[in-house]
Amino acid sequence: MNQSIILFIAGWYFCSITLSLYNKWMFDPSKGLSVPYPLMVTTFHQLLLWIISGIYLKSTASPRQEHSTQEWKFYFKYIVPTALATAGDIGLGNVSFKFIALTIYTIVKSSSIAFVLLFGCLLHLEKFQWKLMAVVVVMFGGVVMMAYKPDSITSQQPDHTVLGVFLVLGSSCLSGLRWVYTQIILQKGVGPDASVKRSPIETIHQFSPIMGVALFAAALIVEKPFPAIFKTSLFTWHDKISALSILRGFGLLVIPGIQVFLMTICELGILQRAQVLTLSIAGIVKELLTIVVSMIVLHERLSGIYNWAGMCIILLDVCYYNFLRYKQKTEIQYRPMDDEYDIDTQEFELEQRK
Repeated sequence: MNQSIILFIAGWYFCSITLSLYNKWMFDPSKGLSVPYPLMVTTFHQLLLWIISGIYLKSTASPRQEHSTQEWKFYFKYIVPTALATAGDIGLGNVSFKFIALTIYTIVKSSSIAFVLLFGCLLHLEKFQWKLMAVVVVMFGGVVMMAYKPDSITSQQPDHTVLGVFLVLGSSCLSGLRWVYTQIILQKGVGPDASVKRSPIETIHQFSPIMGVALFAAALIVEKPFPAIFKTSLFTWHDKISALSILRGFGLLVIPGIQVFLMTICELGILQRAQVLTLSIAGIVKELLTIVVSMIVLHERLSGIYNWAGMCIILLDVCYYNFLRYKQKTEIQYRPMDDEYDIDTQEFELEQRK
């Protein structure tokens, strides 16, 4: 493994883990700023990503294509649904931080693989195999064990962990849907330059406006953030609002957007240099590191043998899935379209562990 891959993986680890810690600190009602508007905050992140990616594309003189009528039809039929699914994925994930520990979030989020397999089979992008179905069943069994708390059955206090798990499952479901839609986009192609792949930065610039509009609409309906958001701890200091506290608030909003952008750059660097096995192992190690860091920094603990068993089942299931994919890649001679699919599976295995 050369030095550049190590640097990109280290950057990916740093950006991803610190972003998870940051979001937990931002939205958790007891361990951080307790900002009650995760959808509105995520909307701002998308606006920032659109601006940063636009500056990047302009500074690198990336070519822009003119959109024909055919391309606009393709845009509304495939690009818009993919962006909406991505918005739901990120939005539900951030909302879940209000109810669930980062440790449980990280483990349950791994179930994205199961949803990719399910949607892939339903849309005939994935050939049905009993081994893959077993991966799905075992993974959902592990999720149930992660959410199970014997004390919550007899307790009179409401347990929000189950709600948090369902939010993460919804996020994972939409994550699986968006990656299957992404595969459809890659297979169909559009226009004379359909064989030319878009860079992740160009994809961010294309998706972020749609995601921002969808999240903003959801925030207005569900959260009703205005004008109360300016009275939260995000824009106040010692319960007082001032020009300095507002500047501090915008600074706190800018940090995650920059982190996501840098994380995308690191992912691009890894995808250009690493093999499938390297990506799979790196992703599993990142999940374990996120769990360890959350236990050290946030003092989170898994409660009971069921939670520990669920965590082990899910992580081992993810390892088996990656081993199965790697074995299939080395033993089966793929057609050209299948080769392209397997390359983009690498992108999914990176993205779904964010």
